[in-house]
Amino acid sequence: MRSLFGLLVMVLVMVTGGIYAFNRMRQVPLVAPAVPPKKEAKEGAQAVTMVGPLANYMAKEEGAKSSADPQPVETVTWVPTASDHVGGSVVGSTIPILRKTFSVRSAVQVAFAVPAHAASPRLRGTFQSSSKRGGDAYAGVEFLVLNEQQYSDFVNRRSGEASFSAEDAPAGEVNAILPPTMNTPAKYHLVFRNNSRSEGKKSVQADFRMEF
Repeated sequence: MRSLFGLLVMVLVMVTGGIYAFNRMRQVPLVAPAVPPKKEAKEGAQAVTMVGPLANYMAKEEGAKSSADPQPVETVTWVPTASDHVGGSVVGSTIPILRKTFSVRSAVQVAFAVPAHAASPRLRGTFQSSSKRGGDAYAGVEFLVLNEQQYSDFVNRRSGEASFSAEDAPAGEVNAILPPTMNTPAKYHLVFRNNSRSEGKKSVQADFRMEF
């Protein structure tokens, strides 16, 4: 009888303990609530302004690029006559580009096109430059041959390469091979640049043609 009473007491204690433990588990959350970010963390996520010699130099460079004026370039036009054309076949034909005397204050460009399906286009020509102040006095000009992308870089004062270039000289003879064209023509620019503007305008006499 005592053993039965003791067993009942033990079962009662176990049931009471289980109920108590179950109620505690319902009151305490198993997952901790999210902690809101601190104000300092939000402020730290904002953009940081860099200071120092390198940062100041980069800022000046960006400002100079955005405020730089385009390169002043004049355009010379020339219309060839029927007597200027030589030959009628693809091989051995010639297309005149420029035969004219003109003034160069800053820079002068002459646009020309290499026709489609040109396997070995070659630019040939000569130029002579003189000072308009002194007549035949030494007055060199820089000569460039630029494709469309190179000319865009030149006008916008971006550094780049040239398809052909000749440093300041009072005269020059050009014999430059250009890349072959496929199904579409390619546009190029002859550029004469006066790098010594203190000498005033330069008078340039040029004669250029394309040979195939």
